Amino acid sequence: MQTVPLLEERQKRIVRRTWRPLADDMTENGKKIFLHIFETYPEIKNLFPIREIEGKTNLYKNPHFRMHSSRFMQSVGAAIDNLNDLDNSLRPLLIRLAKTHVRFKGFTPDYFDCFEDSMLVVWKEELGDRFTSEVEEAWKVLFAYIRDCLKVGYEEAMDEKLKLSLVDTADTIQ
Repeated sequence: MQTVPLLEERQKRIVRRTWRPLADDMTENGKKIFLHIFETYPEIKNLFPIREIEGKTNLYKNPHFRMHSSRFMQSVGAAIDNLNDLDNSLRPLLIRLAKTHVRFKGFTPDYFDCFEDSMLVVWKEELGDRFTSEVEEAWKVLFAYIRDCLKVGYEEAMDEKLKLSLVDTADTIQ
């Protein structure tokens, strides 16, 4: 797994400053992120219980969609709250979160990459002129850290699942 440089102090300030307006309506911004993901990567939508729901209006009304969007943004908020201690505070949470994704049939760790693209689109839309190249770079560093932690967690869970299946197979053979 690639090691991602942690944020410099200047980048932490940029992320915190630009997070404030994004956090004003976390659920709405989360919905925009997931809508962008579903439009850009429709195969990901098939992993969700809302896969049959068509149209932005219908998705936005759905309580599961709203709840997942809100929880997702709360996770981003947790990253912002822990910028000074990412490895000790956030990394274990991200690894546990990623491990839950192995139960979703068809999920691949590459899907974690899709979130960065969609978040950057929404951030640019919401921040407007405040979304400078320096802001984009700071967020990309944080997103890369989050993505890499998620992929590590997913890989660990898959390894654990494989070991369990090998033990089950060995027990069955005996």
